[in-house]
Amino acid sequence: MDITRTYVDELNAQLTIKLDPKDYQERVGTILSDYRKKMNMPGFRPGKVPMGMVKKMYGKAVLAEELNKVFSDNLMKYLTENKLDVLGQPLPSAESNNKIDLEMDGEVFEFTYDLGLAPQFDVNLSSKDKLEYFKIIIDETLIDKYAKDIAKRYGKVSNSDAAGDEDMLHGIFRELDKEGNEVEGGMHAHSTISIEFVEDAKAKKQLLGAKIGDKLTVDPNKITRGPGDIAQMLNISQSKAENLKQDFSFEIEQVYHMEPADLNQELFDKLYGPDQVKSEEEFRNKIREELEKNLQVDSDRKFYKDLSDKLISKLKIKVPEEFLRRWIIETNEEMDETKLEEEWDRYLEGIKWQIIESKIVKENELNVTHKEAVDHTKELYRKQMEMYGYKDIPDAELDGMVANTLAKEDEARKIYDQLFEERLMKFYKETVSIKEKELSFDDFVKLVNKQSGKNKILDSLSNLVKF
Repeated sequence: MDITRTYVDELNAQLTIKLDPKDYQERVGTILSDYRKKMNMPGFRPGKVPMGMVKKMYGKAVLAEELNKVFSDNLMKYLTENKLDVLGQPLPSAESNNKIDLEMDGEVFEFTYDLGLAPQFDVNLSSKDKLEYFKIIIDETLIDKYAKDIAKRYGKVSNSDAAGDEDMLHGIFRELDKEGNEVEGGMHAHSTISIEFVEDAKAKKQLLGAKIGDKLTVDPNKITRGPGDIAQMLNISQSKAENLKQDFSFEIEQVYHMEPADLNQELFDKLYGPDQVKSEEEFRNKIREELEKNLQVDSDRKFYKDLSDKLISKLKIKVPEEFLRRWIIETNEEMDETKLEEEWDRYLEGIKWQIIESKIVKENELNVTHKEAVDHTKELYRKQMEMYGYKDIPDAELDGMVANTLAKEDEARKIYDQLFEERLMKFYKETVSIKEKELSFDDFVKLVNKQSGKNKILDSLSNLVKF
C-alpha cells in the first residue's frame, strides 16, 4: 500500500491511496470462501459449489465492499497517525478518476481524496480582550408584562368579529410585486399577527377592526420586531428576512381574542402546586426569581455572541471555502447550492467560530469528564428525590439511576452539553475583561434581535471540526 499526500495550498490537500493485490485479496478470498461453505445450489453438494461460480455471483459485490473498507480504514488511520487537522471529512476528488473497474481484480487500485485543512493560528484570549455584559433591569413594569403574559397563556381563547388591541389575526401571507399584484409561485405562509406587539402606529391602525375575509396589504418589517420574527412568520431564512423589502397581502381567516385568567389562588396552584404561592405579592416575587434566572441565560447568550464576533473579527482566519461548500452539500440531504448561497455568510461565520472555539477548548483542556457527568447527574436525582420527600437515598440506588440515564444517548448528550456550556462560559468570564452595563428589557430585545439566527447554523455544523 502506498499513500501520497499533495498540498494544493495551505488549506487544501489531496491523499492518493494505492492498493496492491496483497492489500485486499486475502480478505476478499476469505469472505468468498465463507459464502461457498454456506451455499446450497441444485446439482452440488452443500459447500461444494465451484469457487469460479461463487466469484461470478458475488465477487464484484464483495470486492467493492472490501475495497471501500480498506480505503476508508487506511485513510482514517493515516489522518490519525499524521495528526492532520482536517475539517469535515475527506471527499472523493472531483478532479481525479476515482471510478474503480471491478473487472481488474488482482490489479493495483488507486483512489484520491480531497482534504480541507484547518488554519493555523493563535487565539491568545486574555484580559486584554474587553467586552460588555448586559444586565437586564427587572422593574415593576417588566413584572407586570410577565404576569400579564402568564394570565393570557392560561386564559380562554374565543373567536371575535373584529380585531381589538390585544387580539391575534390568523391568515395567509402572499408575496406582492411592485405593482401590488400577487406573485405567482412567490413566498406564502399561513401565520399570525399579534396586534399588541405591532409598534408602527399606521400599521396597527390598519389592523384594528379587521374582520374575517378582509385582505390587507402589509409590510412585514412594520408588523414584527425584526428579521428574526419575519423569518419565523414567513418560514424563510434569516438572511432573506434581513433583506426583505416587498409588501405582502394578508387574508384574514380567524380573529382570536384572548381573555386573560384572573390572578387568583386557582391560577397560583395550577402554576406552582397547592398553596406554594398564596398571594399576588408572592406571585410577583416568584416572577422576579424566574426572570432573574431566565434573563441571565439571555445575557450569557448575548455575551457569548459578542465574544464570538470579536474573536472572528480579531483573528481573521481563512478556511477552505470551496471544499466546505462541497462538504455541506454532500453531507446534508436538505441542502442545495441555491439554499447554501443564501445562507453562506452565516455558515462561514459559524464555521470560523467552531474552529476558534475548538482550539480554545483543546488548549485549555475544557472538556467534560465522565466522572463529572456522573456526579452532576447524581446530584440532580438527589435534589429531585428530596423535593418529593425522599432523603438519604443510598448511593447504590442513585448509581443505578445515573447509569441508566447516561446509557441513553440523547439524555447523556444533554447532560454533557449543559456541563460543557457552563464550563466554557465560566472560562470566558474569568479570562476576558468584562464591563457590566444595565439595560432595560425592551432595549435588550432590540439589541439581540439583530443577531438572531446563528444558533441554527451552528447546530448543523456540529460535526465539522475533527481536531
